Amino acid sequence: MYYSVITPGTGAYPTASSTVDVNYTGKLLNGSVFAPTSGLTASLPGLILGWQIGIPHINDGGTILLLIPSALGYGTSSPGAGVPANSVLVFTINLVSFTN
Repeated sequence: MYYSVITPGTGAYPTASSTVDVNYTGKLLNGSVFAPTSGLTASLPGLILGWQIGIPHINDGGTILLLIPSALGYGTSSPGAGVPANSVLVFTINLVSFTN
């Protein structure tokens, strides 16, 4: 997995059990957008492994770019139209806030 912290943010870091509030965009390597910018509030353990690994590298207000291999994304299954099985995923994620 590759990640690049675009903006670190401030304050504490989320933990593996945090509930996160994020805005994100999801793309494939060919640039096609499968998840236009939208908001999400979810428990970090319930998200794909790539997010579980990447999001704890930023603080509140931080932004990160994640390049996630299929094994840490959706693997051999397709979550829906526009994301084939075994896809490498590219996410830009802004951590709005989190709770532990």
